[in-house]
Amino acid sequence: MELEDVPGELLKALEPISRFGGNIQSIMHQRERKTPLGRVPVMLIFEIGDRARLNRVLAALRARGVRVTQLGEREGAVRVTALLIGHIIHTDIRDTIDRLNALRGVRVSDLSLAMGEPGQESAARMTITADDERRVNSAISNLQRIASRKKLLMITSIGAG
Repeated sequence: MELEDVPGELLKALEPISRFGGNIQSIMHQRERKTPLGRVPVMLIFEIGDRARLNRVLAALRARGVRVTQLGEREGAVRVTALLIGHIIHTDIRDTIDRLNALRGVRVSDLSLAMGEPGQESAARMTITADDERRVNSAISNLQRIASRKKLLMITSIGAG
């Protein structure tokens, strides 16, 4: 988005996101780099429950004079986080990621690994992003099968999968 370079403009853009239940994940504000219109470019990443609420946020931003220049490719994405515990490295975490990424409309968007002592179990927190609920549920079902075959314990949030 592009904002006027005056006090309160960023707050004006954030309020509708909060009002409609959005969860702001990241803000990159490039005040030193102006757009051709002399505005400040701002990249904002947030999650929101559904398309209807996103549309309400966009309408509220337009009504406030906020210029939205681009919507990200992950617009409308659904995310779920799973915890894997076991011999993650020895059972080839890359294979697990590749299998999930091979599913249409699904990708592993984040992975955090906590390694134990050599030969000991590890833990991985994996975030899976999908185009919709059906695809994320399919990814979780696939991950459950993979974890079972690899003798890994899998934990997801309540309601996932």
